[in-house]
Amino acid sequence: MGQRLRTISEPSAMLAALGWGMAELEKTYDETPAAIRASVACRAGCSHCCTGAVDVQAHEVFFAAEHIQLTFSAEQLSDVVARTGARRDRIAVSTLAHSYAAGDRLQESCSLLNSDGQCGIYAGRPEACRAHHTSDASVCAAWVHDTTVDLDAAYIPPLRARMFAVMIGMDEAIESAGFDDRAYDLGSALHEALTNSLCRVRWMQRQSAFPDSCLAPAPEDDLE
Repeated sequence: MGQRLRTISEPSAMLAALGWGMAELEKTYDETPAAIRASVACRAGCSHCCTGAVDVQAHEVFFAAEHIQLTFSAEQLSDVVARTGARRDRIAVSTLAHSYAAGDRLQESCSLLNSDGQCGIYAGRPEACRAHHTSDASVCAAWVHDTTVDLDAAYIPPLRARMFAVMIGMDEAIESAGFDDRAYDLGSALHEALTNSLCRVRWMQRQSAFPDSCLAPAPEDDLE
């Protein structure tokens, strides 16, 4: 990834590099020993993890936005703009009021989740979504309603280590190249990316891509 970034000057080339990186994540999963993959409980339509907060970096937002702009109909685009806009408004109000609580945020469904429990941007989903796998969906379901449930116990250590190694390597390469490394709330930043073309210009100029209102909320203790 670092070698690819050294020759990039246009958004299209950056997005192509991101596509390569995301493909590496998928390749890593596919090349994981079959015995390990057999323990994965995640299936299409299982959306428990889609009720959790997704904090992302700017490159992940633009990768998702590109997928939406290339594959969504005008009606679908309008719908996702409305849903991510509502998400952004709620996060901004909660943060300004210092009323953000981890449990409340974790129980909100992702703005990109379809009514049938499917990810609306599966091919363009963020890294954390690609790297999330557990061995017991019932633990995930329980965690949605009670965040004291030990979700870590359901993770699959050898698979998680492989996926995170690739994910962290990609993020570090992008950060080392000077691109925005702030943590954003996916829905809030995606709304900005889809409605303000200057975001991509700032991103390519190694500036903060999105306003502070799109930042991932800090835990309540950090706001006091």
